Amino acid sequence: MRWMVMRKLVVAIVLMLVGATALFAWVLSRDIFYVVDSYRYRLTVNFAIDGEPLSASGVVQQTIHRPPCILLEQTCGRVSIKGDAIPVLFPNGKMAFVLLQVVDGHRITTGEYPSHALPIDLASGKMSAPRDQEFKVGTDLLPNIVYFPDADDPSSMTIIDPEKIDQVGGPGAKYVDATVAATEAPITRAIGSYLPWVSTFKSHLDPAKVDFFRYVQMQNLVSYLRRDDL
Repeated sequence: MRWMVMRKLVVAIVLMLVGATALFAWVLSRDIFYVVDSYRYRLTVNFAIDGEPLSASGVVQQTIHRPPCILLEQTCGRVSIKGDAIPVLFPNGKMAFVLLQVVDGHRITTGEYPSHALPIDLASGKMSAPRDQEFKVGTDLLPNIVYFPDADDPSSMTIIDPEKIDQVGGPGAKYVDATVAATEAPITRAIGSYLPWVSTFKSHLDPAKVDFFRYVQMQNLVSYLRRDDL
C-alpha cells in the first residue's frame, strides 16, 4: 500500500515538472520564435534656453512579438523594450527625464512609443526607416517629461508639460521638438548615476508618505524610467 502511495506521489511530481517545463517552453517560444521585428532607435529631444539649443538623446532596443492569439488574451502581441529614460540637464542645475513610453493623466501607459513615428513596411510589418535618418515625433508620441523635486524620493515625481518646461529649465527654457531615428548605437544606460534607486525603486516608494492611489500611480510611472523587458 505504501509503495502505491509513493508511486502516485512520484507520478504527480513528474507530471507537475513536465507541465511546468512545457509552460516555460511555451512562454519562451512566444518571446523567441514569434519575434516580428527588433531594432534600436535614438530619441532626441530638443530645447532652447534663452535662444541657445539644448539637446538630449538616448538609444532604446525595441522588439515586437506577435504570437498566435489564445483564449482570454486581450492582445495578440506585445512590445518589449530595453533602455533608460533620457536625462536632460538644464543650465540652472535642474534635471528632467524623458520617459520611455507615453502615459496618460492617470499614469497608465497608452501603448504609444516614439518609435511609432518610424515608417513601417506594409508587406512585412517591419520598421523600414533608413539608418540614422531622423523623423519628427509628434507630441502625441513624445514620452512624458518628469521632474523630481527630491531626487532621492521617487514619490516626488511630477509630470511636466513640454510647453511649460520653463517650470524646470528656467524662464528662458522652451521645448522645440523631438526626432527619432533607427540606429545601431549601443543602448543608453545613464540614469543610474542620477537616480541610484532606479533598479530598486519599489523598495524606495513608501506608501506611508502618500495616499494609496498616488502610491500605485508612482509605481507605474517610475517603471518607465528603466526597462529590461528583453
